[in-house]
Amino acid sequence: MCTISRGKLAKVLKSTSNCIFENLAFEEHIFRSHNVEKNGEVLLIWSNRPAVVIGRHQNPWVEVNIPFAHERNIEIVRRHSGGGTVYHDLGNLNISLLTTHAQHCRPKNLKFISDALNNRFSVNIVPNKRDDMELQTGTRKCSGTAARIARGQAYHHLTLLIDADLSILSKSLKSPWRDQIESNATRSVRASAVGFLKQDDQKANVDESKAAILEAYRQLFDECQIETVNVSEEVRKSEEISKIVEELKAWKWIYGKSPKFKFFGENGSEIEVKDGLIIGTDQQFSTDL
Repeated sequence: MCTISRGKLAKVLKSTSNCIFENLAFEEHIFRSHNVEKNGEVLLIWSNRPAVVIGRHQNPWVEVNIPFAHERNIEIVRRHSGGGTVYHDLGNLNISLLTTHAQHCRPKNLKFISDALNNRFSVNIVPNKRDDMELQTGTRKCSGTAARIARGQAYHHLTLLIDADLSILSKSLKSPWRDQIESNATRSVRASAVGFLKQDDQKANVDESKAAILEAYRQLFDECQIETVNVSEEVRKSEEISKIVEELKAWKWIYGKSPKFKFFGENGSEIEVKDGLIIGTDQQFSTDL
């Protein structure tokens, strides 16, 4: 466990947007523009409409059930941080903690969050060695975690499943082509079991979870300002944030950023894909990629 002293100054930003592209773009904007050393740490918190979010170095054809996502209007998104694939919806809370690189400490963050939730609800959330969080009993994963470090700053962001439809989550993350692709892309480590807070305490909800986490975060600092941010309006006003939104939505980022891979058809055919585009095949065949 990292040993980090009490902070002096922090800010909480509560996004009113439910758009994954807007929220990730705003997070990236804060990461690039906010000077933590001068202006203090930041906690950004939000919820999104249904989305599957892959890590920076992943392959969506491996990680996502693309036909199912399209059928259900579930967004497919690539984020800037590494790590594995996660499912978001309005029953999920997303938490991003911006610090200096020196203060970056995932175990510390997970401890204050799990303690806050355990104290608020009749649940037993335990961080694990992978810096995820699990509901006990049953070792049910309820939170995935990832991080980004650059220019002396870092953010640690995580999901928190509070009220989830596990059948939708499971189907969204089950690619029909997973076993037909050979790639060096980062593959998600599948949890043996998945859970959400409301399974163990019917009183658990997003608003109460948010309140518990923000109160616990506030107590870590001498001074902590809490703001509600209309992120959609921030996107509209800022050319920089709008540009990040468009970059995140672009096919070349979501699909074309995938590391080079080979796809093996059921008839033994093989195609080679680079930047999301077919660059070679051993024979003519049709496949629905």
